[in-house]
Amino acid sequence: MESTQTESTRKKLLAAAIKVFAQKGYRDATVREICRVAGSANINSINYYFGSKELLYREILERIFAEYDTYDAKETAQDRPEDRLKAFITNFCAMLYKEDAAASDITAIFVSEMAHPSPFIEELVDRYNRPRMERHLNMFRELLGDSATADMARDCLVSVSGQLLYYSFAWPVFSRLFPAYSAGKAYKEWAEHVYQFSMGGIAAIKQNRTTKGE
Repeated sequence: MESTQTESTRKKLLAAAIKVFAQKGYRDATVREICRVAGSANINSINYYFGSKELLYREILERIFAEYDTYDAKETAQDRPEDRLKAFITNFCAMLYKEDAAASDITAIFVSEMAHPSPFIEELVDRYNRPRMERHLNMFRELLGDSATADMARDCLVSVSGQLLYYSFAWPVFSRLFPAYSAGKAYKEWAEHVYQFSMGGIAAIKQNRTTKGE
C-alpha cells in the first residue's frame, strides 16, 4: 500500500513539475509552486522523491531526450539509406507532433531548454544525440555519394532537422496564422512532404556537384 501511495505522489509531483517548468522555465520555477500544483503541502516532498528541483528537472529532460529510442528500431532495421531517411523523418514527426504534441508542456520545456540551456544539456547530448548524429551523418554520406564531404553531410542533417523542428519552435505564431491546421492530425502528411523535399534537395546537391566536377 505504501509503495502504491509513494508512486502516486511521485507521479503527481512529476506531472505538476512539467506544467510549472513549461510555464515558468527551469530557473523561475519554484519547489513551492510545484508542490502547490501537485496538491502537496509538504515542500520537502521534492527532495524526498527526487533529491532536488534540479534533479527533478533533469529527470524530465532525460525522458525528453530518451523518447526517440522508442522509435529507433524502425529506423535501424532499414537497409537502404532512402528508407532510413524516411523512417528518421516519420519517427521524429510522430514523436514531436502526434496528438498535437506541438502545443504540449513537454514541447514548451524542450523549446525553453534549447533557448536557455541548463547545466544538464552537455551530458544529455553526449549520451543521446551524439550516437544518433554519427549514424545520421553516415546515412547522408550514403545518400550524397562517395565524394560527399563531412560538411555536406552535416548541412543536410541540419536542413532536414530544421524542417522537422519548425512547428516546435514556431507553433505559437504558426497556429495563429493557420488556426485550422492541426500538426497532430497532419503529421504523416508533413513527414511525407519533408521526405520528398529533402530527397529533392539531396538530388540537387548531387547534380550541382557533378556539374561543377565536369
